[in-house]
Amino acid sequence: MTTRTEKLIKTSTEVAAGTKRNGLHILGMSVAAAALKTCAEIMACILSSCERKEVHYPSSPTAEVQVRFDRSAAPGARVEGMCAWFFPEGGGKAIRYDFTDPAGGTVRIPWGNYRVVCMNNDSEVVQIRGEESYETFELYTRQSTLLEAVNSKGNPPGANPAGEPVVAAPDAIWGGNLENVRLERGDDEKALRTVVLPVLPKTSTVSLEVLNVENLKYVSSVGASLSGLSGSFFLGSGAFSAVRSTVPFAAESDGKSKIKVGTQIFGLSANADTKRTLTLYFIFSDGSKHHYRFDVSNQVNKAPDKRHIRIVIDKLALPKPIVNGGGFHPSVEEWDAEERTLKL
Repeated sequence: MTTRTEKLIKTSTEVAAGTKRNGLHILGMSVAAAALKTCAEIMACILSSCERKEVHYPSSPTAEVQVRFDRSAAPGARVEGMCAWFFPEGGGKAIRYDFTDPAGGTVRIPWGNYRVVCMNNDSEVVQIRGEESYETFELYTRQSTLLEAVNSKGNPPGANPAGEPVVAAPDAIWGGNLENVRLERGDDEKALRTVVLPVLPKTSTVSLEVLNVENLKYVSSVGASLSGLSGSFFLGSGAFSAVRSTVPFAAESDGKSKIKVGTQIFGLSANADTKRTLTLYFIFSDGSKHHYRFDVSNQVNKAPDKRHIRIVIDKLALPKPIVNGGGFHPSVEEWDAEERTLKL
């Protein structure tokens, strides 16, 4: 293909040749020189333009961000790793980042505005649902049975007073949330940004002591459950579920006169019904089984610190096991429940 420059040179040559044949040599040479000068100027302009053209580098679609987890308000946190979900304020799927270092790390995050939730990622019990939005991000646990804490199965009749769903106790959760996280390009989009996420205890503890228990030496296994609890927790909003749930948990006996319980819970249900029932389950050495119910609403609802609820029961008389001469022991499936509802 003939370029514009080549055409101009060719034209100028032809003009020069034609004027010579017509006897106008001087005039033809002048025209040719002018044409050649024009071509030279065009080439110089083209070359000059190329020299001045700047090389364009496209902007990065992501920011380099150092995520730090501030555990100053959670000195007791012992976690193996952390994770964070960045929810775009304009909507869209959250971006999850996992950190093997509990202190944090550096990641690349698309530019934009976010709301963030974070928690430890080493939990063996707590599950997550509602990850499609910041408001619906919910922690929960699997279904359970009242007798799971005593290595048995089922729900003894009458032990769960309101027929509430029974769910497993969570393990300790440490985490938090942060809104108005803005990642803007600014003057230097290559600069390292920093996001500091607060880490706080997100589960509560329940401690139970049963003192002066008679005939405790005949008990081979003991467990407990507490009703009126929240079976889940919304990490973004900090809200508890309005569904009342019962949580079973293991208990320890000193074999003499004292029973102790320590467990984690999400918190108290947000339901208008504030009754809390504690149930103790005993399996005796002869295979017989008994459960006792206590109304502990006052101790739970009026606890000075809802993050650390303490329940104390003083005096409980357990029956002595009866074993017939043939050594008959009832099977675990034959729950011979003895129910005593005591109000503290």
